[in-house]
Amino acid sequence: MSIIHFSSSVFKSIALTCLLVSCGAKQEKPVVEKVAETTETPSGIIHLRELHVADSIEVEGKTYTYRYDFISNDSMPVVRNTQGDEYRDGQVTLLVRQGERTVFSRTFKKSDFNQLVPAKFMDTSALVGFTYNYTKLDDHSALYFIATVGDPDETADIAYPIQVRITPAGAMTMEKATGLDTEPIHPGMTIDPTEEDAI
Repeated sequence: MSIIHFSSSVFKSIALTCLLVSCGAKQEKPVVEKVAETTETPSGIIHLRELHVADSIEVEGKTYTYRYDFISNDSMPVVRNTQGDEYRDGQVTLLVRQGERTVFSRTFKKSDFNQLVPAKFMDTSALVGFTYNYTKLDDHSALYFIATVGDPDETADIAYPIQVRITPAGAMTMEKATGLDTEPIHPGMTIDPTEEDAI
């Protein structure tokens, strides 16, 4: 079972971390981190911060662009976690294009990961994160993303990362994410370990 344990001080950072990673010995772009935040609403229901990320990646010698939009608003279901706090669930819309051609387009909700996350945990968790899987930078056969289902409370210490793989033809497969090299978890966890010295 792929379970990742988080320290409480960095759970929000792991949930929606987005990084620009340099190649080679020199850093060509600054590292940009997107940190998940929660906001209290007048109703007392907590929302995750919306996130909009666009980037490109080379797959089989061609440049693919992707964009994902993570939202958590009043249209989303309410989740009550084990502490009794209420949160708006999240959802993410992913678009992958190659030139003018749309390769993949889909909106993911927590229920899309029912087969990969224990049912009891699903009841008290939300879709709290989505990011490109930078540990797969050396694999140019597909695009790899990580969706995270977890307790939105920043003090929670367990979450389920799920790898979403998109092929150049637009076929999708999902599995429990492994080999993330994230012990211990820290901001910037999606940096490929081979790149850490160059940043």
